[in-house]
Amino acid sequence: MQDTEFPSVLARAAIGAAPKPALELGAAAVLAAMRRNHPQLFSVLDACQRTRVLIDLDDPPRRFLLQYGGGAPSLSVIDAPGEVEADAVLKGGLEPMLALLEGRVDGDALFFTRALAVSGDTAAIVTLRNILDRETISVVDEAASLFGPLRRMARTAILNWERRASRLRTALAPPQSGGDDTAARQPELVELRDEIETLKTRLAKLEAHRRRHEGAAA
Repeated sequence: MQDTEFPSVLARAAIGAAPKPALELGAAAVLAAMRRNHPQLFSVLDACQRTRVLIDLDDPPRRFLLQYGGGAPSLSVIDAPGEVEADAVLKGGLEPMLALLEGRVDGDALFFTRALAVSGDTAAIVTLRNILDRETISVVDEAASLFGPLRRMARTAILNWERRASRLRTALAPPQSGGDDTAARQPELVELRDEIETLKTRLAKLEAHRRRHEGAAA
């Protein structure tokens, strides 16, 4: 089991608010990075029987269809309501889902405590979990690797942004005592919003540098 930092506040906000095309592009990019970084893992997935797993998030409420086996894995967004044809359904929050992917928490513990619920072909989920357990995966590192030689800077920027976003969420939370301390928090809120805007700009510059680097290498 590994220790890792994961930008859960940012990921939850992005997954919950992003339109389907943008979310699918992001998922495809991360999958492509994982294939480059973990070729053995994907060769095992490719050799599996064709399997469809519906990933039903409840925080944020969003559904994805993971397909693997018999070809390159794909992750598509399911926005339409109703039943989805799948071999198995994995339901739960974003953090336990990613803890399972990264191997930070024992899968049996997640299922036993009902942090994640499985229906349908449970053997397919067990097989997938066992395959993932063979690799050390960090979603942050996979995403940062998209920036090529600037991946370390990108990783630092993402995690710094997450810390600011977490502080902002805490500052915006209703006061526990029932009092109103919004006015007292206002300077801190302004500072945090400024920091987040600065981090957005830095990430945009990193992306521009990455694109120029790829263009020069082509």
